[in-house]
Amino acid sequence: MKSAVLLAAAALAASVSIAHASDYAFRLHNRATGYSINGFYTYQNGQWSDNWLKNGLRVGPGEGIDMDWFSNEGACMVPFRVSWDDYGADDFGLDWCKHPRNVYMQNKGFSWD
Repeated sequence: MKSAVLLAAAALAASVSIAHASDYAFRLHNRATGYSINGFYTYQNGQWSDNWLKNGLRVGPGEGIDMDWFSNEGACMVPFRVSWDDYGADDFGLDWCKHPRNVYMQNKGFSWD
């Protein structure tokens, strides 16, 4: 019985690791001066998603947060929208199939690596 429980726990741990290892995992960095990011949205099937930053989460200047689609499938070009406190929102485009590991939001535009 004990070995069955250990085997089930190991299988669960492996499935969690695989879920977190998608090709579309990245870190969102806020390099905008004086503005906190309060929203991140993706555009698919003709509409904007719900805010990926849940429960009023904010990403302050100089901070970053891990993000993940939890998928290895889908369109490469998925527009995204970022909104900031006391500023508004801007829309951007990025080829996610290039597997950016970091997306840096700046005062104007963004960069990635």
